[in-house]
Amino acid sequence: MMMTEEETTSCDVNMTAVQEDSYERIMSRQDQEEKLTITNWYSMCVALQKQEQELRLSEGSSRPPGQAQSFLAQQRQSTQARSRRGMGLSPRLQPR
Repeated sequence: MMMTEEETTSCDVNMTAVQEDSYERIMSRQDQEEKLTITNWYSMCVALQKQEQELRLSEGSSRPPGQAQSFLAQQRQSTQARSRRGMGLSPRLQPR
């Protein structure tokens, strides 16, 4: 039993429509998964930043007054302490 050319063409068109529908469903699903992944990544980053901020705030409140909080502040504090003590520098090296 042979198919006519019209039946073959109709079959090909139906097969192409099914393939296109399947392709569209796959692409839609991949798009949804990508959006969910991005949303979850963003949420995780926000939560981590919030945790770090809370940790910094809690550490800041438990520090004794006068203790430096940042690297730059520590450098300033140590420089000021040295200049106050003189550090036993030779007269040539002491600030004028």
